Amino acid sequence: MTGISWKAIRAGEKLAEAENIHISQAIKPDGGDIMPVAREDIFSLIKKRPLNSHKGVFGRLVIIAGSDRFPGAAQIATIAALRSGVGLVRVFSTEKACMALSISAKEATLFPCPADDNCFMVADNRVTNGLRDALSSASAVLIGCGLGATENTLKILETVIENAICPIIIDADGINLVSGRIELLRKAKKEVILTPHPAELSRLAGKTIPETIENRYECARQIHEQTGATVVSKSCATVVVSGEGCHLLTFGNDGLAKGGSGDLQAGLTASFAAQGLSPASSGILGSGILGIGCEEVSRRLSKTGMLAGDILYYLPRLFKKYERA
Repeated sequence: MTGISWKAIRAGEKLAEAENIHISQAIKPDGGDIMPVAREDIFSLIKKRPLNSHKGVFGRLVIIAGSDRFPGAAQIATIAALRSGVGLVRVFSTEKACMALSISAKEATLFPCPADDNCFMVADNRVTNGLRDALSSASAVLIGCGLGATENTLKILETVIENAICPIIIDADGINLVSGRIELLRKAKKEVILTPHPAELSRLAGKTIPETIENRYECARQIHEQTGATVVSKSCATVVVSGEGCHLLTFGNDGLAKGGSGDLQAGLTASFAAQGLSPASSGILGSGILGIGCEEVSRRLSKTGMLAGDILYYLPRLFKKYERA
């Protein structure tokens, strides 16, 4: 398969915007170092499920997400993880967010946390001790979706980085907390996966958003080189930069340009990491399943009317196609 350069990808992004065509039609391979990922590559990454197995075989995922302001972020990430094969999910969120989760995600176990006056989690001793206990047996941990960026949530992130002995997936406000403190990532004992959109990537890189958009690949590559983290740089052309090289995904459409899509992708990525996939494979598979799910749901509904939740509840049908293959 012929590789593609960032110059060709950026030219394709501009052409797609100018001509209002899908990004996959606008990018032309030119022998660069970024490898395109095909649809069949996505499904080949999904691990076969042994017939004689139990929930522990499929991983234990800890999710630290949501708040009284953004309870939906925790719900979407949690259900995405549960519907993509992980064995067990434990969620740390505010008490009100946990009440909503007890209805929408009954299969998850919950650790309700107090909230401050701004409706975000408080990092008291009970919470940090509970986190340390949960992390001791976790296969992966996801932090950031709808979390809020406060002194308390920074303490929670620091507790995760100091104690996790498993891959850490950092999204949304988790990325905002790391921005300006990138040295925190070098303290992680295991792999880190970052899932920034362009604005979050600009904060990580210390550049303006226009500068980042023009040089998104270089920004992601520099962060990977500085920290060792796998960087999933999200956009209509998603670039995954990792120790396994650089990969391009062009699945999905503008139906994803709505709140909740990033939470869904984070939950998928964390689920696959908890099931034992490498950071690169987890990032590629999380992005790919989101994009393919979006394409199939938009054909059944519409790009205008579909929501992230529609993809969420389509996931079982999508995985059924793979299981039949």
